[in-house]
Amino acid sequence: MTVIMNLVLDIGNTHTKAGWFEHGLLAENLHFGTITRKQLNGILSHYPVDKVIVSSVGQPVRDMFKSAGSGLKKLFFLDPTLPLPLKINYRSPETLGHDRVAAAAGASCIYPRSSILVMDLGTAITIDFVSADGIFMGGNISPGLHTRFKALHEHTARLPLVNEDSDFPEFGHDTQTAIAAGVQQGIIHELNGYISLFESRYPDCRFVVTGGDSGFFAHKLKKIIFSYPDLVLTGLNHILEFNSPTV
Repeated sequence: MTVIMNLVLDIGNTHTKAGWFEHGLLAENLHFGTITRKQLNGILSHYPVDKVIVSSVGQPVRDMFKSAGSGLKKLFFLDPTLPLPLKINYRSPETLGHDRVAAAAGASCIYPRSSILVMDLGTAITIDFVSADGIFMGGNISPGLHTRFKALHEHTARLPLVNEDSDFPEFGHDTQTAIAAGVQQGIIHELNGYISLFESRYPDCRFVVTGGDSGFFAHKLKKIIFSYPDLVLTGLNHILEFNSPTV
């Protein structure tokens, strides 16, 4: 019997993630660079799919789908007009990043009726709060791990470019370790500060990390943190099912 899957596409400026879901579970995912029409044709033919949702930060993928996805009956694009399984309490929803919306939707799908702090650790660090009644309450944005390393190197005359180092000391003993410790300890203290704040306000709050650097930091934080590398894909599938539920 042919298995029909949901396809979710998370298309960033330089990276694309594709995920195939069967009965709400991620069956397979692929990561690659900027998507092309040829790649899109390959993705659409990889498995039989019934419905598709696309999140894109900038690429004109709607034009690609006019030919490649012309046979799809259930095709959705994540934008401010698409109904969501959570309420957005944000002054400018049109500027709210699709990845933040999808991550919040994924967290609320995994932990329904829970207060959740979603920490996405990538190029930028986003800290977003979802209330127990399913309302996205907003959040904060700061530079991510590699963005901080790069900024120190590019905006000073003599500081070297440093990469993450899991062996970093509490305090540096030379310039290299001072940068490694300063950036990485700074992020750890930043995240622990948010955890302490929300733990005091919402004793039953769940804490979730995702993003490319989540594996590096999750075990270094003060509280047991749930790490979900594919949280955005899970959220996109949740939004897809909300708009076209399986009968």
